[in-house]
Amino acid sequence: MNLHTTIRYPFFKFIIEEFSGIFYEDDLTSLNRLLILYHNRYSFSVRRNDVIDFINSHQQKISEPDGLHWWFGRVKRDRIRQVKRRTAFILRHNRELIEHLLAREDYGSEKAIYETLTSISNWVQTLSSEAVTDKLLDLEGWRKELEILVQQMPKPETAAKRVARTRTSESFQQQFAYDDDTERLLKFNRLKRVLLAERWIVPIGDTDTYRYCKQSKGGRLYIAALYYVLMEKGYIRMTTDAPQIAASFNSWLIHDFEQSSFVKAFQAEELSQFDGREGNARTKYLTEVRLLLRDL
Repeated sequence: MNLHTTIRYPFFKFIIEEFSGIFYEDDLTSLNRLLILYHNRYSFSVRRNDVIDFINSHQQKISEPDGLHWWFGRVKRDRIRQVKRRTAFILRHNRELIEHLLAREDYGSEKAIYETLTSISNWVQTLSSEAVTDKLLDLEGWRKELEILVQQMPKPETAAKRVARTRTSESFQQQFAYDDDTERLLKFNRLKRVLLAERWIVPIGDTDTYRYCKQSKGGRLYIAALYYVLMEKGYIRMTTDAPQIAASFNSWLIHDFEQSSFVKAFQAEELSQFDGREGNARTKYLTEVRLLLRDL
């Protein structure tokens, strides 16, 4: 996740994700929840803008018995309670880590989140079992999960290098089939708003660069389907130059795909497989993207 000063997290989306338990998958999602509430504090709360009051309130709420997720199975309920205990423990015993994060101007950036989780992990590694009074808190499991989580997160300096590299690529905006630059920019901005709302992308700092969030299996096919549907609807000019297409995406989108496999996704023979035939393995991606762009 990466918060931008001009973007507010949709309230109803927050409620849905709160009830679904998504915010309590691990320490990263729990930290993101805290940042979302802080970032939206003017619209989500009537309290005055005070970091200490915010942290006190957050600690109190997350420490309360969990009655919201009673319909989940025992394993998921226990997981949610475990992640809540971790966050409450941090706020109770080392809240300076969170105060320092919220004091930063870039508190919602990848760099700030990475550095904070690294600091939390380093601190948790030093804790002894005697120091943890909450005996329901799995300290050993917490240590291992944090270590893996930090290792899996992209390093800030790596992201910065990618941003510098992609700025030299051809602008994706130029792909739109409009004669007027203003119209191309409006359509491109509308596309980005749709992708932001559906959490396909998150902004990186104050640059016009975004991290692609669908990095798991099928991630490349979603981007290829996005390009196919944009072309299908006549929003962008048709081209068979796969490296050019990949470069235009790289001009604003940061991802972890190998460049050769990313280029391959836009080759004519690959795109032709999005033919919409029943039983086609790629129908799923095509259907989702068509629904995504229905009002573009």
